[in-house]
Amino acid sequence: MASAQTLTYLGNCHCGGYRFEISLPRIESAISCSCSVCSKKDSLWVIPEEKAFRVVRDDGHLVEYESRSLKEKFCGSCGTQVTAEHQIGDLARCFLVNIRTIRSPYVNPFQLKYFTPLMSFQSLTLKRKTIMTASVVDKNEAKQIAVGASHALTQHNFVCHCQRIRAELLVTLQDQEIKEDNCSACVRNAYIGVYPKKEQVIIYGRENGFEYLTGRKYSGAVHCKTCGVQVFSNIYGPPRSMFDKLAPERKEKALKVYHKNMQLQPLNVRAVEGVDISSLHIIRSDEGTEGYKLDEEKH
Repeated sequence: MASAQTLTYLGNCHCGGYRFEISLPRIESAISCSCSVCSKKDSLWVIPEEKAFRVVRDDGHLVEYESRSLKEKFCGSCGTQVTAEHQIGDLARCFLVNIRTIRSPYVNPFQLKYFTPLMSFQSLTLKRKTIMTASVVDKNEAKQIAVGASHALTQHNFVCHCQRIRAELLVTLQDQEIKEDNCSACVRNAYIGVYPKKEQVIIYGRENGFEYLTGRKYSGAVHCKTCGVQVFSNIYGPPRSMFDKLAPERKEKALKVYHKNMQLQPLNVRAVEGVDISSLHIIRSDEGTEGYKLDEEKH
């Protein structure tokens, strides 16, 4: 039982297949690591004391991914990164919990007082980026690896950590509208969206991802099966039959928006290579997770 100086937080991956309790002092800050894995997921870590972390449900969907810097676990159903242990640097051998997964009391990452960057990881991050397009892989894996020669018009590469999924953006990122919100799904994936047209994007390695659809299933986030990084999303929109219920004038306007959205290919800016995300103009919407419920709470 938590002491008077601590709070008991409830956390879970977005689909609810993995849930936990963690006892901590009130969360007002978090560790923001600069290693290549954490950067692509914008992981926000806390280090609980021994026995302060308790698993209350585990449906067996967690996938373990290990890189040179990090050994992490993410949900293979919804993509949420839950826990990790760094293998080098200031956090080596520390058990870490991603506070993006905390549901109650709600922790708003937009309102945390400060983050603590661990610059000791920078050299490892830069080294990985230098060798990214020249990776040597086993011949049996070669057909699955997404990295290859870029299109002549490519402006930016969006790549998962293990390089099995890659998207090329053929227009300049800085000229696009970029958005971030803290809804229950986006906050767990630290998703920052850019929304170019489909003809402005080339995607490689789709077969190496899994898709997670939420709510009314009008869109789905695609995560790498191996490393869990979200590179892109798919837009499906509502069924066309829904528009038949609208008055003619409203139907015309709604269909115009529908057709515009169906031409888009969303990308996750967290996966972009060689761009300082802090230098981008990002439109943030602080709406929170109100209305988010796990399945058994909906009845």
